[in-house]
Amino acid sequence: MHSVLPLMYRRRSSHLKALQWTIQSSQNFFKMSFKAPSIKLPKAAAIKELANKPTQPQSQPSQSQSSATQPTKPPQPAEIKKNPLTMGAISPAPPTPISPKPSVQPKIPDQRAKWMAKVSPESQRKAKLAAAGGSPPSGPPKNQFSQANNPSFAMPGQSSPANFGAAPKAQGSWQQKVEKSAENEDSGAFKGASSESQRKNWMNRMQGSQQRKQNQWLKEMQAKQQAGKDIQAQKMQKMESQKTTTSPAAPLKEASSSTPQPAEKPEEKSPEHLAYLDAIRQLNSYQVLEPTSGRATTKSSRKEQDPVIEQTLECLEKSGLTKKDLKAIPVIQVAGSKGRGSTCAIVESVLRCHGVKTGVLSSPHLFVTSERIRIDGEPLSDVQFTELFWKINTDLANMQPTPSYNKIMTVMAFHAFHQAGVEVAILEVGNAGASDATNIASHAQTIGITTLGWEQSSNLGNSLRDIAWAKASIMKPEANIYTNVTQTECCEVLAQKAKQIGVELRRVPTFNDYIEGDMNNKLLMNKANYSMRLNGSLAVQLAYDFLKRHKPEYVVGLEHNSTLLTPGASRGIEIFEQPGHFDFMRHDMFNVYLDSADTFESMMACRDWFYTRTRANRQPKILLFNKVNEFNAKDLLTIISSNLRFEEACFVPSPNYFEGEFLAEEDGKAMVWHGMEELQRAKRNAGNWRALCEENGKRDNSQLSISINAFFEYLTNKYGKQKYGMKNELDILVTGSRQLVAATISCLRKMKSSNPWQ
Repeated sequence: MHSVLPLMYRRRSSHLKALQWTIQSSQNFFKMSFKAPSIKLPKAAAIKELANKPTQPQSQPSQSQSSATQPTKPPQPAEIKKNPLTMGAISPAPPTPISPKPSVQPKIPDQRAKWMAKVSPESQRKAKLAAAGGSPPSGPPKNQFSQANNPSFAMPGQSSPANFGAAPKAQGSWQQKVEKSAENEDSGAFKGASSESQRKNWMNRMQGSQQRKQNQWLKEMQAKQQAGKDIQAQKMQKMESQKTTTSPAAPLKEASSSTPQPAEKPEEKSPEHLAYLDAIRQLNSYQVLEPTSGRATTKSSRKEQDPVIEQTLECLEKSGLTKKDLKAIPVIQVAGSKGRGSTCAIVESVLRCHGVKTGVLSSPHLFVTSERIRIDGEPLSDVQFTELFWKINTDLANMQPTPSYNKIMTVMAFHAFHQAGVEVAILEVGNAGASDATNIASHAQTIGITTLGWEQSSNLGNSLRDIAWAKASIMKPEANIYTNVTQTECCEVLAQKAKQIGVELRRVPTFNDYIEGDMNNKLLMNKANYSMRLNGSLAVQLAYDFLKRHKPEYVVGLEHNSTLLTPGASRGIEIFEQPGHFDFMRHDMFNVYLDSADTFESMMACRDWFYTRTRANRQPKILLFNKVNEFNAKDLLTIISSNLRFEEACFVPSPNYFEGEFLAEEDGKAMVWHGMEELQRAKRNAGNWRALCEENGKRDNSQLSISINAFFEYLTNKYGKQKYGMKNELDILVTGSRQLVAATISCLRKMKSSNPWQ
């Protein structure tokens, strides 16, 4: 029996010790999890309770109780007897038997203090105040500084053998000091500190960071541009001075003079060109009279004519051209939403290769207004255009109402065609459809309808069916109608209109049909301009239809919708070029791809073309974008970013470009804007790109350039470093508007002329 009791005692003691350790650990974990002041400081409360109780030690009842169960009990250590705080902290519950040998208590408060100092900013403030002597330490004193050995080491408000039972000194609550110091103290006093005020300040700083970055960049670019102008002026002065010093006839005064000379003035314009510019300004003043196009309606009688057509015919007769002269010129009309200009250009190229003298009226122009009227592929000269315009303007001066821009251009075109004696007139029908001025050619026998889609400059209807009905209104009873429209609802409307007037609607073959019909055409078609894939088949069939009527010897044996190419058609496809449409230019390190896409369908074609041409290249890809109006800018950017990855996307204001040249500051707006509408529009486009990057989880790589020259200068400075003796090449896509494409081509041509060896 006596041998079993010690064993039971050991088991019970170990069990009680484990239970005591579990309770203490859970309490400490609770203290570490919650930061309530009452839980954080249990020792201060225990000190106050012990100070108010009688001086009888609490160890006596525990000793009496333990003596009843324990036959022999060794005395407790002196530290435990004299430090009631330690006993209260270890066992807040009723006293329990303890082991004969004192156990080494883990320093949980010290570990908690270390952990809290690393994690909690509030504990860091407490540690700072404790180091300054303003608050008690977070843990109990270490063994070497116990109260028994050092009575003076007593915490504020704690009893010691010297002052036991005395009233504690009045001291302010250290929690209030901590809260007060937290309000006045800088949130970044401790390393790693974080607070709500810091986060708010950070958000306020980040909200306008991009705007400040753009403004700063604009100022820097303006300064760089001005510095470049100054350097160029100094170089010109130096060159002039060298010329004067090297010339033998130069006087000594000029050679020795050091006064700065003004920079070289731009080349003076010829009188013919100045007269041409005056004519263009007068012609542009009629644009405000252009009527708004609307939805086409079914007329009750065929004898009724549109007021626009009647007024255009009246203008034609007053200018000296009769209806008989008009009908003497065969006409090919091309209508649609996209690809009208490209189709007219391809038809012109094919017919010219068959020996046909052509005249073309198309819009809009890329560089100069005279490009709208072409004779045998060449635009009217400045003298021809000026003389023709002032003649028509004088003849129609007293006409009421005053004719609009398109009516005057149509009358001028037919006068030019009649004077040149063309064999066919190729007319691009405007967005108005049946109400377009070009529809005065009621005798047209060949009509083509290109791709249909939404248009930003007209109000033809609220659906594709309405747009198709407006475009189909140019059909004429004695004409052959060709189309490459693929939308089902549009084809139904076109077929319904053709059936109504009693003509047949003919669908042209696809681009691949020409390759499958004759494999010799594969190499030719692959090398042709990308516009050929979209509109080449329609243009070839329109040219074949005209040749069958007027020059059948060139198309002998060709059936309807034949996919065989005549030698003239092959030559016309090979030499076809259209600047600004799926165009490519190379200069120095820049591989520039240009396309004036401004609608959904054209932008998707531009994206596919650029991807096909550059998917095998590893060089960085850069986007240069500008939209004249904000009708669908974000939608176009969405299409571009869907399948292409650009290193940078740059946005520029709309260039001040007029008749093939940039306007000087004294003639109009400067090329460098700050706070003007063009720059604000470029900023909004950059914001749309930034929003798309955030939606797709990509890095914001938008940049704002003040001009096209600054854009190329920026790329040269960033990517122009030579690596292993070679420069980094860049693939640049320029798209969004005709003005941007035309200005970029002009800039590249000037760069090539100044550096012909690059």
